[in-house]
Amino acid sequence: MRRPVLLFTMSLGMALIAGPVMAQTGSPEAAPLNNRAVRNEDREVCTEEAVEKNIIRRNQAEFIRTCMAEKQGERRAIAKKNAAENRRARREVAAEEWKAILEVRNRERREQLERQTAKRADCNRQANEQKLRVRERRRFVKNCVAE
Repeated sequence: MRRPVLLFTMSLGMALIAGPVMAQTGSPEAAPLNNRAVRNEDREVCTEEAVEKNIIRRNQAEFIRTCMAEKQGERRAIAKKNAAENRRARREVAAEEWKAILEVRNRERREQLERQTAKRADCNRQANEQKLRVRERRRFVKNCVAE
C-alpha cells in the first residue's frame, strides 16, 4: 500500500514541476508565422484600411484582394532581395577562400621551384669543379638532382 501512494506522490510532484517548464518552451511570438497566419494578418490589416478609407461594402472585397496582393508582392520582393544578398555574400566568401587557396598553392609551387633551381645550380657547380664533359655532365647533373 505504501509503494503505490509513494509512486503517486512522486509522479504528481514531477508533473507539478514539469508543468511550468513545458509551458515555457513554446512561445507563439518566437515561432515564425506560417502562410495562413500571414494571410490572416494581411486580411485584418487590409480590412482595417478599407474601414479607414470608408470604402463601400460592395467594393471592399476587391480592395482587400488587391491590398493583400500588394502586401504579398512586397514580401516576395523583400525575400528575393534578401536571397540575392545572401547569394552575393556567399559568392564573396567563396571567392576570398579560393583566392587564399591559390595564394598558398602558388607560394608552395614557387618555393618548390626555387629549391629545384638551387639544387640544379649546386649540381652544376659540382660538375664544373669535377671538369666533366658534356655527356658525363648531363648524366651527373640528372643523377645529382634526382637525389
